Amino acid sequence: MGSPMPARSLVLLIAALLLGGLAAFVYVQDSSLVLLREHLNHPFAFSVLACTLVVLAALGLRWKWLRALVIILAGLAGSGALLIGLFLAALGSQEDIGFVDGPDPYRVRLQQSMAGLGPDSITWLSLRRDDGLLSREWHVACFNGDDPADAYESVRWTGTSSFEIRVNDERTFPVSLDPASGRPKTTVAVNC
Repeated sequence: MGSPMPARSLVLLIAALLLGGLAAFVYVQDSSLVLLREHLNHPFAFSVLACTLVVLAALGLRWKWLRALVIILAGLAGSGALLIGLFLAALGSQEDIGFVDGPDPYRVRLQQSMAGLGPDSITWLSLRRDDGLLSREWHVACFNGDDPADAYESVRWTGTSSFEIRVNDERTFPVSLDPASGRPKTTVAVNC
């Protein structure tokens, strides 16, 4: 009596489990590594791919009822992950504005996104320490443009390990960096 699942299906199932594990990992684990954050932080895409592999693995199942059940459940899960991913991408997409260079190897990254469904925008600032594949990026600040006085205006480096962020009403928010890791010691959130 043969195995209920051929070797090809078993390999596809293992690949699906690995992709599902990667999707869960990048969803729950926020990494400061730029490589992970920018290239592997796609949990919903990995989930859809994992569900697709499960469907392909199920095609090799011997029992028709189990094959149909697995295909239906994996199809529903994949469709759900795709819809949720598209919805979250539409609401939370951030557009790069640019970088403010600081002392080597630091620079501040500026991004902008919509504030919910309204016309207001949020400006996000993060600090990047360039180091090839080990480059890191940490969240520093967000400013909601709902009140024009609280909107982001500029960043100015005040030393080799410090900078200040200015908003439209001339308030400034100093940020200093940890000398060992380069991580910002403080973060700022204005109406975010």
